[in-house]
Amino acid sequence: MRILNFGSCNIDYVYTVEHIVVPGETVSSSKLELFAGGKGLNQSIAAARAGAKVFHAGCLGNDGGMLKEVLVDSGVDISNVTELDTKNGHAIIQVSSQGENSIFLYPGSNALVTKEIIDSVLKKFGKDDILLLQNEISNVHYIIDEAFSKGMIIAFNPAPFTQSLKSIDFSKIGYLILNETEAMGFTGISDTQLCLDYICNRFKNLTVILTLGKEGSVYRHNDETIHQSAFDVKAVDTTAAGDTFIGYFLASICDGVGIKKALKTASCASAVTVSKMGAAPSIPYMSEVKEALINLKELSLDKRRLTSKKIEAYIEENLKTANLKGIAEILGYTKEYAGTIIKKETGLTFSALLQKKKCEKAAELLTKTTMSVGEIIEETGYANQSFFRKQFKEIYGTTPLNFRKEN
Repeated sequence: MRILNFGSCNIDYVYTVEHIVVPGETVSSSKLELFAGGKGLNQSIAAARAGAKVFHAGCLGNDGGMLKEVLVDSGVDISNVTELDTKNGHAIIQVSSQGENSIFLYPGSNALVTKEIIDSVLKKFGKDDILLLQNEISNVHYIIDEAFSKGMIIAFNPAPFTQSLKSIDFSKIGYLILNETEAMGFTGISDTQLCLDYICNRFKNLTVILTLGKEGSVYRHNDETIHQSAFDVKAVDTTAAGDTFIGYFLASICDGVGIKKALKTASCASAVTVSKMGAAPSIPYMSEVKEALINLKELSLDKRRLTSKKIEAYIEENLKTANLKGIAEILGYTKEYAGTIIKKETGLTFSALLQKKKCEKAAELLTKTTMSVGEIIEETGYANQSFFRKQFKEIYGTTPLNFRKEN
């Protein structure tokens, strides 16, 4: 089984700053470094360093020599890379002292992947080969359609997320690998469980892997759900964490190991990556990951926090219709036990918690909109105005109109 990665190659300009710059602010950088990067290049390198046979396809500019070198040095086949007389794609990356990053991209040569180039590459691959794809090159929809027609297994990482991705036929995708931000872009849902439910209910047989940073990752295929913890390391730079996870996961799949082992190996490789600076340079080889699997500890799941997040998200997204039966189904408990869990986790009965959240939403609408009290009552799902006014006064100590005047 071979991996063909039709992906981007970027030159990363990495600026080390105390904190990520905000609009209207000017900050000084303590360091500037140049690295090979781009989601496509990173994922090819990760899969190759994990031991897979990887072919990279895409377009390089006339300044992309260093990118070719790092691909070749990592064992990636670049015979399907097209070189163009134009500027290569690049990224401007801020990395804070806390290890957080902020990135913007210039597409350059990555936006010049034509249908002719795609056809010339895909004719060399076929059934059971894996096509790995992101959203940093042109003609993504065309690549998916053509690869599917050839019987290839498509692993899609929809990053960066754009609204145009919603028109993709996900019945053609084998593996959808995404993070919380991308999942929210597709679904408009913030809760992990609800995101997975939404995607998997719409697209049967799709395998979804949702990466959650320090909370690990979740795998879902039909009725099977597997949660993999993250590993305990000090984060220095998270730039290539997701790319490393994807490369190692797919390499493990090619190697024929089970899903649980593939997830664990990918999670550990990702942890090693975030402990180093840079994108491609931080991606480990399998020998380093095997050692880390022995020496690093997995983070314990904060099940209480995860449960509280599910409860909060369910009420927020179903404010008008939320009920105990609905949250019980989300939590996987009977109504009676769900009520006990909610009281334990939040200190309130479900009914009291729901009224609190409705009144909080009403208070927000009172201060941030010109909606009438009647419209707000309807918006928050109250059928009885008197009951709403009573609940609001008990929580805020005043009437809705007085609250608006005072705030």
